[in-house]
Amino acid sequence: WYSMAGSVTGRGGSVALALALVAFLTYNQHYPVIDISHAKGQTLAHEWFVKWNNFSRVAVVHKADEGRDTIFIDADASTAIADFDFDHLAPRDRHDLLEQGPSLPYAVRPGAKTLIIGPGGGWDVARALASGSHDITGVEINPIIATTIMRERFPELSRGLYLRPDVHIFVEDGRSFVRRSTDKYQVLQATLVDTWAATAAGAFALSENNLYTTDAFRDYLSHLTGDGMVAVTRWGLDPPRESLRLVSLAMEALSQLGEADAWRHFIIGREPGAPGWARDTVLISRKPFSEDDIGRAQALVSAAGMTALYLPGRDVRNQFHDLLHSPNPDEYERNYTFDITPVTDNRPFFFYSVQPRDLWTFVRTASHDTADYKVNKAVPLLFGLMGVSLVATLLILLLPPLVLGTRLPRQRGVAGFLLYFLFIGAGYILIEVGLIQKFVLFLGHPTYALTVVIFSMLISSGVGSGLSRRALGKDEGRLIKVLGSVALLAALLALVASWLLGALVWLPMALKVLITVLLIAPLGLVMGMPFPTGLERLEEWHAPSVRWAWSLNAAASVLGSVGALVCSIYLGLIQTLIIGGLFYLGALAVVGRARSPQPAVPGMVLAK
Repeated sequence: WYSMAGSVTGRGGSVALALALVAFLTYNQHYPVIDISHAKGQTLAHEWFVKWNNFSRVAVVHKADEGRDTIFIDADASTAIADFDFDHLAPRDRHDLLEQGPSLPYAVRPGAKTLIIGPGGGWDVARALASGSHDITGVEINPIIATTIMRERFPELSRGLYLRPDVHIFVEDGRSFVRRSTDKYQVLQATLVDTWAATAAGAFALSENNLYTTDAFRDYLSHLTGDGMVAVTRWGLDPPRESLRLVSLAMEALSQLGEADAWRHFIIGREPGAPGWARDTVLISRKPFSEDDIGRAQALVSAAGMTALYLPGRDVRNQFHDLLHSPNPDEYERNYTFDITPVTDNRPFFFYSVQPRDLWTFVRTASHDTADYKVNKAVPLLFGLMGVSLVATLLILLLPPLVLGTRLPRQRGVAGFLLYFLFIGAGYILIEVGLIQKFVLFLGHPTYALTVVIFSMLISSGVGSGLSRRALGKDEGRLIKVLGSVALLAALLALVASWLLGALVWLPMALKVLITVLLIAPLGLVMGMPFPTGLERLEEWHAPSVRWAWSLNAAASVLGSVGALVCSIYLGLIQTLIIGGLFYLGALAVVGRARSPQPAVPGMVLAK
């Protein structure tokens, strides 16, 4: 601004201020003056190591009462650092490692060849070692935990646990690793693998988790030996939700692999603990459990003071027994208090457990202190946000006439043509959000999906906008073909991507980013053409209406972003992309019905 004003003093001051800020940022990086001291309603105290990467903030805190160091992710999720001398385990150490819920798979398969997804501070690795395992693979997505803390900066905290020759650690997304692995494992374990980062905004139920889907469990079961098992530990709520949903999706995965009599493939135990904080460990075997397996599990359950929630052939009557022995599991799931239906990669919202029919009751009656409210509160907030967006859109239509005295154009056909901008605004954002969610599985983390998909969309759409005048001109037929192409490509990408991304999820990250860009670019290119072409046509028709087109398009984008989440949760990601394409067909119908532009009316000059 000072440069445009020709002020030498102002320009000098601006440059000096910019340099000072850069110097301060550099200094603050090494000697923090401004830093986060409070997060999620609590003080961040006793953090003696903190490091950020592009999807998390990781801190190490020494807990004096426990006598060990704990890793905190995003100020909420935590994983203690395992510190054990495996040559001289004290009785308390043996109890912690071998007589708790997550040690159940090692009681059934001692010394197993093991794959651990999300090992964090190494407790599951330590359990496997204590049981006699000598071939342990850990797959941790966060390099700060797996590499910086556990192997480079502070290996002494875990006595070099991740540096042992019998422990192999990979920094990678768990699903990607499983897909590319050619090994077979006796135990594949995941203990409380998720992040509570989203709970500050109440968005936990909206976070995609591709580790807990029917497709994921089919992958896991396919990478087991004949006597292998998947062991998953989740919170034991009452009545059960997460652990019971694990059973329902594992039943579906077993069925897809040709296994009948699913009731013979499960062992489930619950640790003692306060309601909502006890842990349920679910074992799912590739082949039916033997009597010896069941006996070893029963012995561990008794020794650890656990509750046997389900053992094959044992008369333990509860929700797990009822589901596994139901003659019609689908009907049982529909009638259950919570939503425990199997989730797939197309609808990977594992933690959203409120039945759609009970949503309003949940909003009115759920206690704010319960785990249900903490996990699921984002969904009613989402519907509230949709209501706010609708009101905001109506205000955009009503305020200009009320405040500015500006009326919607009354020229014949112009007002109807404004629907074109509503349709492409909503359609664009539905497709964009759907693609972001769709590519989470492929790219391994929501942050990567958000970054790469938006980059691809903006660049390719920008190129399409730049080419629109030359490619389409004023040819109405070409515009109709482009709108139809958007709908076709969106549907094609929705259907093809589901198969293609699952098949290629094992590829290295750089190659996956390149494939993402190449898949999205053709769709983004044609999606960038309708908006500037429509604006140019509207300017020639009735120039004062261009500002209405801009505002309505923006309002539709806001409304569409909320609608995309609703569609993803209740319909699926494929359906969301297809619905986005249908909006472009709506825009096509508007163009087809619109009358030919009238002679140009003097008005504003289009800058874009």
